[in-house]
Amino acid sequence: MKKNKNFWLGIVAAAALAAMGCADDENGGQGGSGGSGGSGGAGEMMGFVTVAHLAFDLPAAGATAVDVYVDDATMPAVDDLEYGEKQGPLSLPPGSYKLTITAGDDQTNELLVVDPYVVADGDDNVVVAHRTGDAAAPLGAWVFDNTGDGLAATDARVNVGHGADDNTIDPVNVFTATLDGGGAVDACTAFIDALELGQQTPRPAPATDPEDIAAGTVYLALDPGDAAACEAANTPVGPVALAAGSTYVVVAVDEDTGNANDTDQDLELWAIIDGGDPVGLITP
Repeated sequence: MKKNKNFWLGIVAAAALAAMGCADDENGGQGGSGGSGGSGGAGEMMGFVTVAHLAFDLPAAGATAVDVYVDDATMPAVDDLEYGEKQGPLSLPPGSYKLTITAGDDQTNELLVVDPYVVADGDDNVVVAHRTGDAAAPLGAWVFDNTGDGLAATDARVNVGHGADDNTIDPVNVFTATLDGGGAVDACTAFIDALELGQQTPRPAPATDPEDIAAGTVYLALDPGDAAACEAANTPVGPVALAAGSTYVVVAVDEDTGNANDTDQDLELWAIIDGGDPVGLITP
């Protein structure tokens, strides 16, 4: 694999991803007991959550399985979730919960607690476990809104999480790019500026991350530099086919965890569409 500081990331055709769409993982765990959320009244809507594990080599190299418990349940809602996998969607009545991620079947080995995890009527969230770059607390979690609320019928929604814990790409800029007639990069346009390790979009104000993009064929690029650096990379991978009305979660992962300051990145882009199975794409 060629490893470089300026790297291009492409997503497989949307049709292939959409085929996985909203299908449940056949090995998905069962939803835990509602705890403080209550049991839900007649006619009450449910909230849904899909959990994806994109934290490379956590809890340990070669032993990445985690469990997720809801409140004080003795049985996991998500069982033996490995790196690169997802389970769900789990259904929960509206309310406030505690989600505890543990190392495999060892319920006493708590890696991360998300408390409160608030569920509202009609929620459809994707919770993504990711690396933080913090040796004392290496596991973090993002919650992405997957409902597509307010998404125009002609657009796709793209949210990005930066989980590639390498200082040489922290922060990173996200660009859309166009090509000239010869297949070389013609122009790069900033999409998301200075996304730091551990951050997800949309970021709170004053940031103005544009979640939505016109559906169709585009190229995406991640680069720590400016548009000129993006254009100089000149090795596009794609095209990125964004389906109208679809929501995407895009997560950058660095699978070279030996040295956060080196340039020997082992970068992957993981794409999740509409809560479907994560698809990992190795960069050139």
